[in-house]
Amino acid sequence: FFQKKSQSKVMANVSRRITICIAACIQLLFTEHHGSNAFSNPYYRIHKHRLFVSTDRTPAPSSSSLSMIATSGFSGIKARRPSVESGLRYRSDDWLRNFLSIPNSFVLQRIQYHLTTNALLSLIVIYLHRIFPQIAIPMTGHSILGSFLGLLLVFRTNSAYARFWEAIGAWAKCMTTCRNMSLLVMGHIRSHSPKSSEKIMDLLYAFPDALYYSCLCGSAPLGERVRKPLRKYGVLAKHIPGGGNDEQAQDNLEPATKLCYLLNRAAYEASVESHTSGTNYLEAMHLAELTHGIDSLMDTLSTCRKIARTPVPLSYSRHTSRFLTLWCGTLPFALVGSLGYLTFPSVLSACWCLFGIEEIGHLIEQPFVGDSVMDGDFLDEELTQPMMADDENDDAPEDIQTMSPLIRRAAKTNPFDIGLPVCKLARWVRKEIKGIKAYALLQDSYQDEQLHTSKSSASADVDTDAVKRRNYSPVGAS
Repeated sequence: FFQKKSQSKVMANVSRRITICIAACIQLLFTEHHGSNAFSNPYYRIHKHRLFVSTDRTPAPSSSSLSMIATSGFSGIKARRPSVESGLRYRSDDWLRNFLSIPNSFVLQRIQYHLTTNALLSLIVIYLHRIFPQIAIPMTGHSILGSFLGLLLVFRTNSAYARFWEAIGAWAKCMTTCRNMSLLVMGHIRSHSPKSSEKIMDLLYAFPDALYYSCLCGSAPLGERVRKPLRKYGVLAKHIPGGGNDEQAQDNLEPATKLCYLLNRAAYEASVESHTSGTNYLEAMHLAELTHGIDSLMDTLSTCRKIARTPVPLSYSRHTSRFLTLWCGTLPFALVGSLGYLTFPSVLSACWCLFGIEEIGHLIEQPFVGDSVMDGDFLDEELTQPMMADDENDDAPEDIQTMSPLIRRAAKTNPFDIGLPVCKLARWVRKEIKGIKAYALLQDSYQDEQLHTSKSSASADVDTDAVKRRNYSPVGAS
């Protein structure tokens, strides 16, 4: 219709592009409400002003689905999520989906009250300007102070992102250390200290859960994977006659610290269990390397504890918040004289951008997100299967609302949206440890089978030679 009414080629091209955008919006809305994930990896290409969407599972539109789109609008659209496992990241052609998913933004939900207050203030200023035109102020002050406000927000966000990046490095170091220790134990130490090696692997398997418990400042339930090895290999003060005075001091220790002590003790027991640790220098070097790995785990624990329990100076955050509130609160007075009714959308857009940047800095300042309840870690059958000990987990919380804000936040977001899903990271580390142990046992069983086969074949060859010697008679013998 617009193309037919257009009087020039330029307007015809503009109308075609508008039609393309409208068609893309309808297709995107239909795909979301129809429950299809065909747009999870969309491929758009414009050829001769026509839109082609490469999908395999996009159903044909129906009247019911179109009526659903008309009634529900854009509230059901969600931004496409990157795949961490496959390495898929963000794409520039997701701009439409990202824009239409603004109503579902978690950051927008966090700033909605502040944003609503400024929007109402701008409407009041627009109304008062019709009665008292002299309330308008020059834009010079906001232009000068805007640069300083931008610097404050940039420094605030950069400091928060530096903490986020340091947290990623700490968990990467934890995975590397656990992987190296598992390879060292299963490849070298287990051959001469099997009992101590089994103890070390049990304690090492429990360390990732103890680390994410510390990352959440003790607000998450301590899983049975951590409590069971502590009960099995540790001794409580209340079980020692006369040790009741030390019970409170022992409770002040974090579970990860207790595990590191038990790991050091297990390394010493491995040297005692082996009869050649004093003479075999290679074996002594492996045990020393094991203790260095335990020191690395303690370093990781200290880094995570520092990030979780040391905030950005409150005076800096408060001054930034006050400055931003004052600048945005007086912005309608500076714009109403030149923009009039357009002051409302202008103020709304500016406040959304600035408040969103500030809130992102607040969110990633504490980079650890308690996803341990939300992703079903306490109920996952794969994770509750016994690996080195029975992993019976009966401590799933009944009411999520009674949990810490770090855990409740995960109910409204997805992993890696506003922080690091520490439970998922701990799961990856545990899978590495479990896989290394299983692979080592498989290799040992295969080598034992090959050794048994070679011995059997050698014994059979010896018996055959003996039979040949008995049946052999030299030529000419009587």
